[in-house]
Amino acid sequence: MKKGQISLEFLFIFILFLVLLTFSIRNITFSSEHSADMLRIQVSEEAKLFANTVSNAISQVYAQGPGAKTTEYFTFRYLNDEYFLKKAFAMNNKPYIVVGYQNGTYVTILEFNETIIFTSYDTGTDTLSANMVPIQSETDALKKNFFLAGSLYRRDLSNASIYSVVGIGVEYNGTTYSPSILNLNITPYNGILLFPEVSPTTLKIVVEWNPDRNESWIFNSTAQELRINLNVGG
Repeated sequence: MKKGQISLEFLFIFILFLVLLTFSIRNITFSSEHSADMLRIQVSEEAKLFANTVSNAISQVYAQGPGAKTTEYFTFRYLNDEYFLKKAFAMNNKPYIVVGYQNGTYVTILEFNETIIFTSYDTGTDTLSANMVPIQSETDALKKNFFLAGSLYRRDLSNASIYSVVGIGVEYNGTTYSPSILNLNITPYNGILLFPEVSPTTLKIVVEWNPDRNESWIFNSTAQELRINLNVGG
Protein backbone atom coordinates (compact mmCIF):
# COMPACT_ATOMS: atom_id res chain seq x y z
CA MET A 1 0.00 0.00 0.00
CA LYS A 2 1.34 3.42 -0.95
CA LYS A 3 2.09 6.04 1.66
CA GLY A 4 -1.03 8.04 2.51
CA GLN A 5 -3.40 5.45 1.05
CA ILE A 6 -6.26 4.25 3.30
CA SER A 7 -6.93 0.52 3.31
CA LEU A 8 -10.41 -0.97 2.89
CA GLU A 9 -9.97 -2.74 6.23
CA PHE A 10 -9.43 0.57 7.99
CA LEU A 11 -12.47 2.11 6.32
CA PHE A 12 -14.61 -0.86 7.32
CA ILE A 13 -13.48 -0.68 10.95
CA PHE A 14 -13.99 3.10 11.03
CA ILE A 15 -17.53 2.87 9.63
CA LEU A 16 -18.38 0.06 12.06
CA PHE A 17 -17.12 2.21 14.93
CA LEU A 18 -19.35 5.10 13.85
CA VAL A 19 -22.39 2.81 13.66
CA LEU A 20 -21.75 1.42 17.15
CA LEU A 21 -21.14 4.90 18.53
CA THR A 22 -24.42 6.18 17.09
CA PHE A 23 -26.33 3.23 18.53
CA SER A 24 -24.73 3.76 21.95
CA ILE A 25 -25.65 7.45 21.99
CA ARG A 26 -29.26 6.61 21.13
CA ASN A 27 -29.37 4.17 24.03
CA ILE A 28 -27.85 6.62 26.48
CA THR A 29 -30.26 9.42 25.56
CA PHE A 30 -33.25 7.05 25.41
CA SER A 31 -34.21 8.33 21.98
CA SER A 32 -35.14 4.93 20.56
CA GLU A 33 -38.43 3.24 21.34
CA HIS A 34 -36.69 0.19 22.80
CA SER A 35 -34.58 2.31 25.14
CA ALA A 36 -37.62 4.33 26.23
CA ASP A 37 -39.36 1.08 27.14
CA MET A 38 -36.31 -0.01 29.13
CA LEU A 39 -36.30 3.35 30.91
CA ARG A 40 -40.00 3.00 31.76
CA ILE A 41 -39.28 -0.41 33.31
CA GLN A 42 -36.54 1.12 35.46
CA VAL A 43 -38.76 4.02 36.53
CA SER A 44 -41.59 1.61 37.35
CA GLU A 45 -39.25 -0.57 39.41
CA GLU A 46 -38.13 2.47 41.38
CA ALA A 47 -41.76 3.44 42.01
CA LYS A 48 -42.45 -0.07 43.33
CA LEU A 49 -39.35 0.04 45.52
CA PHE A 50 -40.33 3.44 46.91
CA ALA A 51 -43.84 2.20 47.73
CA ASN A 52 -42.38 -0.91 49.34
CA THR A 53 -39.94 1.12 51.47
CA VAL A 54 -42.74 3.28 52.89
CA SER A 55 -45.02 0.27 53.46
CA ASN A 56 -42.27 -1.65 55.27
CA ALA A 57 -41.68 1.28 57.62
CA ILE A 58 -45.42 1.52 58.33
CA SER A 59 -45.64 -2.24 58.93
CA GLN A 60 -42.76 -2.06 61.39
CA VAL A 61 -44.34 0.73 63.44
CA TYR A 62 -47.78 -0.89 63.33
CA ALA A 63 -46.35 -4.20 64.57
CA GLN A 64 -44.57 -2.50 67.49
CA GLY A 65 -47.65 -0.62 68.67
CA PRO A 66 -48.37 2.84 70.13
CA GLY A 67 -45.28 4.96 70.72
CA ALA A 68 -43.25 3.19 68.05
CA LYS A 69 -41.16 5.19 65.60
CA THR A 70 -38.80 4.37 62.75
CA THR A 71 -36.77 6.24 60.15
CA GLU A 72 -35.89 5.08 56.64
CA TYR A 73 -34.06 6.72 53.75
CA PHE A 74 -34.82 6.37 50.06
CA THR A 75 -32.54 7.56 47.27
CA PHE A 76 -34.20 8.58 44.01
CA ARG A 77 -32.62 8.15 40.62
CA TYR A 78 -35.59 8.57 38.28
CA LEU A 79 -38.69 9.74 40.17
CA ASN A 80 -37.17 13.15 40.93
CA ASP A 81 -35.95 13.68 37.36
CA GLU A 82 -38.42 15.37 35.01
CA TYR A 83 -36.45 14.36 31.90
CA PHE A 84 -36.51 10.65 32.73
CA LEU A 85 -40.20 10.69 33.67
CA LYS A 86 -41.23 12.46 30.47
CA LYS A 87 -39.13 10.16 28.28
CA ALA A 88 -40.27 6.99 30.04
CA PHE A 89 -43.99 7.76 29.75
CA ALA A 90 -43.91 9.81 26.52
CA MET A 91 -45.18 12.93 28.31
CA ASN A 92 -45.48 16.33 26.70
CA ASN A 93 -46.43 18.10 29.92
CA LYS A 94 -45.09 18.37 33.45
CA PRO A 95 -44.91 15.10 35.46
CA TYR A 96 -46.16 14.73 39.02
CA ILE A 97 -45.94 11.93 41.59
CA VAL A 98 -48.78 11.16 44.01
CA VAL A 99 -48.04 9.01 47.08
CA GLY A 100 -50.87 7.79 49.30
CA TYR A 101 -52.26 4.83 51.21
CA GLN A 102 -54.89 2.14 50.72
CA ASN A 103 -54.01 -0.95 52.77
CA GLY A 104 -50.51 -0.23 51.53
CA THR A 105 -48.57 2.58 49.88
CA TYR A 106 -49.33 3.56 46.30
CA VAL A 107 -47.11 5.62 44.02
CA THR A 108 -48.69 7.10 40.88
CA ILE A 109 -46.80 8.74 38.01
CA LEU A 110 -49.00 11.38 36.36
CA GLU A 111 -48.91 13.94 33.55
CA PHE A 112 -50.31 17.44 34.06
CA ASN A 113 -53.53 18.11 32.11
CA GLU A 114 -53.59 14.49 30.93
CA THR A 115 -53.70 12.02 33.82
CA ILE A 116 -53.91 14.67 36.54
CA ILE A 117 -56.05 17.79 36.18
CA PHE A 118 -56.21 20.54 38.81
CA THR A 119 -59.88 21.41 39.32
CA SER A 120 -59.92 24.09 42.04
CA TYR A 121 -57.92 25.95 44.66
CA ASP A 122 -59.54 26.99 47.94
CA THR A 123 -57.69 30.03 49.28
CA GLY A 124 -59.48 29.74 52.61
CA THR A 125 -58.06 26.30 53.39
CA ASP A 126 -55.13 26.29 50.92
CA THR A 127 -56.51 23.10 49.42
CA LEU A 128 -55.68 22.06 45.87
CA SER A 129 -58.27 19.73 44.34
CA ALA A 130 -57.52 17.52 41.36
CA ASN A 131 -58.72 14.51 39.40
CA MET A 132 -56.30 11.77 38.43
CA VAL A 133 -56.41 8.79 36.08
CA PRO A 134 -54.76 5.78 37.72
CA ILE A 135 -53.80 3.01 35.27
CA GLN A 136 -53.36 -0.23 37.18
CA SER A 137 -53.14 -2.69 34.27
CA GLU A 138 -50.73 -2.61 31.33
CA THR A 139 -52.08 -2.63 27.77
CA ASP A 140 -50.64 -1.80 24.34
CA ALA A 141 -52.32 1.60 24.45
CA LEU A 142 -52.07 2.39 28.18
CA LYS A 143 -48.94 2.22 30.29
CA LYS A 144 -49.30 1.31 33.96
CA ASN A 145 -48.72 4.33 36.19
CA PHE A 146 -50.08 3.07 39.55
CA PHE A 147 -47.87 0.95 41.82
CA LEU A 148 -49.00 -0.51 45.16
CA ALA A 149 -47.09 -2.23 47.97
CA GLY A 150 -49.14 -3.88 50.72
CA SER A 151 -48.65 -3.33 54.44
CA LEU A 152 -49.68 -4.87 57.76
CA TYR A 153 -51.65 -1.71 58.52
CA ARG A 154 -54.98 -2.42 56.82
CA ARG A 155 -56.67 0.93 56.37
CA ASP A 156 -58.06 2.79 53.37
CA LEU A 157 -56.79 6.38 53.42
CA SER A 158 -57.25 7.00 49.70
CA ASN A 159 -60.05 9.51 50.33
CA ALA A 160 -58.84 10.90 53.65
CA SER A 161 -58.00 14.58 54.11
CA ILE A 162 -54.64 13.88 55.74
CA TYR A 163 -52.13 14.74 53.01
CA SER A 164 -50.21 18.01 52.88
CA VAL A 165 -47.00 19.52 51.53
CA VAL A 166 -44.78 22.16 53.14
CA GLY A 167 -42.46 24.57 51.36
CA ILE A 168 -43.70 24.55 47.76
CA GLY A 169 -45.73 26.77 45.48
CA VAL A 170 -48.34 25.57 43.02
CA GLU A 171 -49.85 27.23 39.97
CA TYR A 172 -53.59 27.02 39.35
CA ASN A 173 -55.52 28.88 36.66
CA GLY A 174 -52.65 31.27 36.01
CA THR A 175 -52.05 32.17 39.66
CA THR A 176 -49.16 30.86 41.75
CA TYR A 177 -49.99 30.05 45.37
CA SER A 178 -47.28 29.59 48.01
CA PRO A 179 -49.05 28.61 51.23
CA SER A 180 -47.19 27.58 54.36
CA ILE A 181 -48.99 24.23 54.07
CA LEU A 182 -50.62 23.00 50.86
CA ASN A 183 -53.46 20.54 51.49
CA LEU A 184 -54.40 17.98 48.85
CA ASN A 185 -57.77 16.67 47.70
CA ILE A 186 -57.11 14.32 44.78
CA THR A 187 -59.79 12.00 43.38
CA PRO A 188 -60.00 8.98 43.39
CA TYR A 189 -56.64 8.47 45.15
CA ASN A 190 -55.62 11.29 47.44
CA GLY A 191 -52.02 11.64 48.50
CA ILE A 192 -48.85 13.68 48.77
CA LEU A 193 -48.16 15.60 45.56
CA LEU A 194 -44.45 15.44 44.71
CA PHE A 195 -42.85 17.81 42.22
CA PRO A 196 -39.73 16.32 40.59
CA GLU A 197 -37.87 19.64 40.73
CA VAL A 198 -38.25 19.94 44.53
CA SER A 199 -37.98 16.26 45.42
CA PRO A 200 -34.66 15.50 47.15
CA THR A 201 -32.07 13.02 45.96
CA THR A 202 -32.42 11.20 49.28
CA LEU A 203 -35.75 11.37 51.10
CA LYS A 204 -35.96 10.89 54.85
CA ILE A 205 -39.07 8.88 55.80
CA VAL A 206 -40.20 9.13 59.43
CA VAL A 207 -43.10 6.94 60.55
CA GLU A 208 -44.50 6.95 64.08
CA TRP A 209 -47.60 5.90 65.99
CA ASN A 210 -48.63 8.75 68.24
CA PRO A 211 -52.19 8.18 69.56
CA ASP A 212 -52.37 11.82 70.67
CA ARG A 213 -52.05 13.10 67.10
CA ASN A 214 -54.27 12.74 64.07
CA GLU A 215 -53.39 10.50 61.17
CA SER A 216 -51.22 12.55 58.81
CA TRP A 217 -48.83 12.46 55.86
CA ILE A 218 -46.67 15.58 55.47
CA PHE A 219 -43.92 16.12 52.93
CA ASN A 220 -41.54 18.96 53.79
CA SER A 221 -39.45 19.94 50.77
CA THR A 222 -37.12 22.12 52.86
CA ALA A 223 -36.37 19.41 55.42
CA GLN A 224 -36.39 16.82 52.60
CA GLU A 225 -38.52 14.45 54.62
CA LEU A 226 -41.86 12.65 54.61
CA ARG A 227 -43.47 12.36 58.05
CA ILE A 228 -46.27 9.87 58.60
CA ASN A 229 -48.26 9.48 61.80
CA LEU A 230 -50.48 6.47 62.40
CA ASN A 231 -53.54 6.76 64.59
CA VAL A 232 -54.95 3.26 64.53
CA GLY A 233 -58.63 3.37 65.35
CA GLY A 234 -58.53 7.14 65.62
